[in-house]
Amino acid sequence: MSEVDRVAPVISQKQQFNAVFVAALCVITAGSYATLSGLLTSQLIEELGWTTLNTTFGITINMILYGATAPFAIHLMEKYGIKKIVILSLLTLFIGALVCTINSKIIFNLAWGILVGLGCGSLTMSFGALFARSWFKKTGLPTGILTASSVTGQFVLLPVWAKLANDFSWRAPLIGCIALTLVTLLIIYFILNEKMSAIKTVTAYNIKPDSTFADVFIDLKKFMKNKKFWVIALAFGMCGATTNGLMWSSFTPAASLEGISVADSSYLLLIIGLLNIPGTIGAGWLSDKINKQQLLSVIFILRGASLIWLPFILSQPVGWELIVFAVVFGVFDVATVPPVINLCNQIFGDRGPSAFSWINVAHQIGAGLVAFLGGLIAFMTESYFTLWFIAGGICFTAAIIVLTPYHSEKTI
Repeated sequence: MSEVDRVAPVISQKQQFNAVFVAALCVITAGSYATLSGLLTSQLIEELGWTTLNTTFGITINMILYGATAPFAIHLMEKYGIKKIVILSLLTLFIGALVCTINSKIIFNLAWGILVGLGCGSLTMSFGALFARSWFKKTGLPTGILTASSVTGQFVLLPVWAKLANDFSWRAPLIGCIALTLVTLLIIYFILNEKMSAIKTVTAYNIKPDSTFADVFIDLKKFMKNKKFWVIALAFGMCGATTNGLMWSSFTPAASLEGISVADSSYLLLIIGLLNIPGTIGAGWLSDKINKQQLLSVIFILRGASLIWLPFILSQPVGWELIVFAVVFGVFDVATVPPVINLCNQIFGDRGPSAFSWINVAHQIGAGLVAFLGGLIAFMTESYFTLWFIAGGICFTAAIIVLTPYHSEKTI
C-alpha cells in the first residue's frame, strides 16, 4: 500500500498539533541523553579521577542499543500501542539516569549502557517516522519538525548541561535530564489522550495485536530482497558517515589541532545544531512537494561542497568563514532524514517506519566507520586535513546513488 493510497482515520488539526507537540517533547528528551556521554566522561575524569576506559564499555553498549533497539521498539508500539511503549521508554531513561548518579564504575556502565541505551533507542527518529505516519497522511512536514526536535535535544541542550556540570558537579546534567523526563511524562499523561490527540483512534487503526518478534525479522528479510531498500540504506549510511561520524567525533579535535579553542568549536557546533532546525523542517516541507530523490541529491551535493571548503578555512581564527560554514553545513546536516522517511513510506507503505528503523542502523554503521577512520587518519598524519576531502567525496557519491532509477520494481 503506498502513502497516497492509505486512508487515514479522521483526526482534527488541533489533535494532530497536540500529538506532534508530545512526540517532539519525547524526541527532545531522548536527544538530551544522546550526546551527554562525552560531557559525563570528561566530568568523571576531572572530578572522580576516572579514565576513558572506565566509561568505554557503557558508552559502546549505549551506542549499539541506540541503533539496534528501534526496529523492536517499532514492533512493540504497533503491537501494544504507542503511548504504552513511550511511557515505558521514558521510565527506563528516568531509572537509568537516576542509577547513574551512584558513584560506581560498574553501575554507571550497566545503567548508561543498557537502560539509557534502550530508552534512547526506542525514541529515535524511527519513532518519529511511526508517529508521523500514524497521525498524518503527508508525513514530510511532521517528520521535519520531529527531526528538528531531535537535534534540539542533542545540540541545543548540551551547553545547558555543560553549564550545570561546571557550576555544580557531574551529577547535575543527569538531574537535569531526570527533571526533563518527569515533565515529559506529565505532559503525556494530560495530552496524549483521546480528546486531546485522538490516541485511541490512532491505536485502533494501527494496532497489530497478533504480531510477534519474528515479524521484525520477516519484515527485514522482505526489505533485503528489495533493491530500493539497499539503495536508500547505502545512501543513508553515507549520510551518517558525513554527519554524526564526522562532526560528533572529529570536528572538535581537528579544530584544536588548528589552534581553535574547545569553547569556540563548541560555539560553532551550536550554530550547526540551531540551523538544523530550519533545515530539517524545510526539507520535510519540500519532500511533500517535490521529487524526494532529487531533493536528497541536492542536499548531499551542498553538504559535500561545504566539507571540501572546510580544511581551507579551519586553520584560520574563528571569523565569518567558519560561521558561514557552520550555517551552511547546519542547514544540510540532517535535512536528509525527512525525505528518507517519506521515501520509505512511499515505497513500503505501512511498513515504512519499520523499513526506516533498519535503514537507520546503516546510518549508525556509517557514522561509526568514519569516526574510526578520522581517528586513524589523525593518528597516522597528525592532521584531519584528508578526512574532509574523503567526506566530501562520500557526499558526492551519495548524491549519485540516491538518483538510481528503480521505478519498475514493485513495492512491498
